[in-house]
Amino acid sequence: MTQTAVQSVITLLAIAVVTFVLRALPFMLFRGNKPVPPFISYLGKVLPFAVIGMLVVYCLKDVSFVS
Repeated sequence: MTQTAVQSVITLLAIAVVTFVLRALPFMLFRGNKPVPPFISYLGKVLPFAVIGMLVVYCLKDVSFVS
């Protein structure tokens, strides 16, 4: 399926708007002087290790260790 030039521009604008909103959302939710909720701090500590673990498992899912 091909897109016209107008459809391509609309698609790019939609992607740009969604990206901007997702990037700005944390700054809107967690404003200046309020402390960060403990659950968010916990996620900030735990999620990087969980993501790396998931990537390792995903990369090794089709590997055969038996010859």
